[in-house]
Amino acid sequence: MTENLAQEIREQESLAKAIIAEAKAEAAKIIASSQADAEQSIKDTRQQCHRQWRESVANAEKEAELKAREILEKGQKDAKDYYENKKDSAAEVADWLVKEVMTTYGSC
Repeated sequence: MTENLAQEIREQESLAKAIIAEAKAEAAKIIASSQADAEQSIKDTRQQCHRQWRESVANAEKEAELKAREILEKGQKDAKDYYENKKDSAAEVADWLVKEVMTTYGSC
Protein backbone atom coordinates (compact mmCIF):
# COMPACT_ATOMS: atom_id res chain seq x y z
CA MET A 1 0.00 0.00 0.00
CA THR A 2 2.84 2.34 0.75
CA GLU A 3 4.32 1.61 -2.63
CA ASN A 4 1.05 2.45 -4.31
CA LEU A 5 0.81 5.66 -2.35
CA ALA A 6 4.41 6.64 -3.19
CA GLN A 7 3.81 5.78 -6.82
CA GLU A 8 0.67 7.90 -6.91
CA ILE A 9 2.51 10.80 -5.27
CA ARG A 10 5.25 10.53 -7.92
CA GLU A 11 2.61 10.47 -10.64
CA GLN A 12 0.88 13.51 -9.18
CA GLU A 13 4.22 15.32 -8.92
CA SER A 14 4.96 14.50 -12.56
CA LEU A 15 1.51 15.69 -13.52
CA ALA A 16 2.03 18.90 -11.52
CA LYS A 17 5.41 19.48 -13.21
CA ALA A 18 3.80 18.99 -16.62
CA ILE A 19 1.01 21.41 -15.73
CA ILE A 20 3.60 23.96 -14.53
CA ALA A 21 5.65 23.55 -17.71
CA GLU A 22 2.53 23.94 -19.82
CA ALA A 23 1.51 27.03 -17.82
CA LYS A 24 4.98 28.56 -18.28
CA ALA A 25 4.84 27.89 -22.01
CA GLU A 26 1.38 29.42 -22.24
CA ALA A 27 2.55 32.42 -20.19
CA ALA A 28 5.49 32.88 -22.57
CA LYS A 29 3.12 32.79 -25.54
CA ILE A 30 0.84 35.34 -23.88
CA ILE A 31 3.79 37.64 -23.11
CA ALA A 32 5.12 37.37 -26.66
CA SER A 33 1.68 38.07 -28.09
CA SER A 34 1.20 41.04 -25.76
CA GLN A 35 4.58 42.47 -26.70
CA ALA A 36 3.81 42.07 -30.41
CA ASP A 37 0.43 43.77 -29.90
CA ALA A 38 2.09 46.61 -27.96
CA GLU A 39 4.72 47.11 -30.68
CA GLN A 40 2.02 47.15 -33.37
CA SER A 41 0.00 49.63 -31.33
CA ILE A 42 3.06 51.88 -30.99
CA LYS A 43 3.71 51.63 -34.74
CA ASP A 44 0.08 52.42 -35.58
CA THR A 45 0.05 55.38 -33.18
CA ARG A 46 3.28 56.78 -34.66
CA GLN A 47 1.87 56.47 -38.17
CA GLN A 48 -1.35 58.17 -37.12
CA CYS A 49 0.53 60.99 -35.40
CA HIS A 50 2.77 61.47 -38.44
CA ARG A 51 -0.27 61.52 -40.71
CA GLN A 52 -1.96 64.12 -38.48
CA TRP A 53 1.25 66.18 -38.44
CA ARG A 54 1.44 66.11 -42.26
CA GLU A 55 -2.20 67.17 -42.49
CA SER A 56 -1.61 70.00 -40.01
CA VAL A 57 1.42 71.20 -41.97
CA ALA A 58 -0.53 71.03 -45.24
CA ASN A 59 -3.40 73.01 -43.72
CA ALA A 60 -1.00 75.60 -42.30
CA GLU A 61 0.68 75.94 -45.69
CA LYS A 62 -2.70 76.44 -47.40
CA GLU A 63 -3.67 79.09 -44.86
CA ALA A 64 -0.29 80.80 -45.25
CA GLU A 65 -0.63 80.78 -49.03
CA LEU A 66 -4.11 82.33 -48.83
CA LYS A 67 -2.86 84.96 -46.38
CA ALA A 68 0.15 85.70 -48.61
CA ARG A 69 -2.15 86.06 -51.62
CA GLU A 70 -4.37 88.47 -49.67
CA ILE A 71 -1.34 90.51 -48.57
CA LEU A 72 0.00 90.59 -52.14
CA GLU A 73 -3.34 91.70 -53.57
CA LYS A 74 -3.64 94.43 -50.92
CA GLY A 75 -0.08 95.57 -51.64
CA GLN A 76 -0.76 95.69 -55.36
CA LYS A 77 -3.95 97.68 -54.79
CA ASP A 78 -2.15 100.06 -52.42
CA ALA A 79 0.68 100.51 -54.95
CA LYS A 80 -1.80 101.21 -57.75
CA ASP A 81 -3.70 103.70 -55.58
CA TYR A 82 -0.43 105.40 -54.61
CA TYR A 83 0.59 105.60 -58.27
CA GLU A 84 -2.77 107.05 -59.27
CA ASN A 85 -2.58 109.61 -56.47
CA LYS A 86 0.99 110.67 -57.26
CA LYS A 87 0.76 110.50 -61.05
CA ASP A 88 -0.55 114.06 -61.37
CA SER A 89 2.00 115.53 -58.97
CA ALA A 90 4.77 113.86 -60.97
CA ALA A 91 3.54 115.61 -64.11
CA GLU A 92 3.47 118.93 -62.25
CA VAL A 93 7.02 118.41 -60.99
CA ALA A 94 8.15 117.46 -64.50
CA ASP A 95 6.58 120.64 -65.92
CA TRP A 96 8.23 122.73 -63.23
CA LEU A 97 11.60 121.04 -63.89
CA VAL A 98 11.32 121.69 -67.66
CA LYS A 99 10.50 125.37 -66.98
CA GLU A 100 13.49 125.68 -64.64
CA VAL A 101 15.87 124.07 -67.12
CA MET A 102 14.51 126.17 -69.97
CA THR A 103 14.85 129.36 -67.96
CA THR A 104 18.34 128.56 -66.84
CA TYR A 105 19.78 127.12 -70.06
CA GLY A 106 17.40 128.23 -72.75
CA SER A 107 16.18 126.07 -75.64
CA CYS A 108 19.47 125.22 -77.36
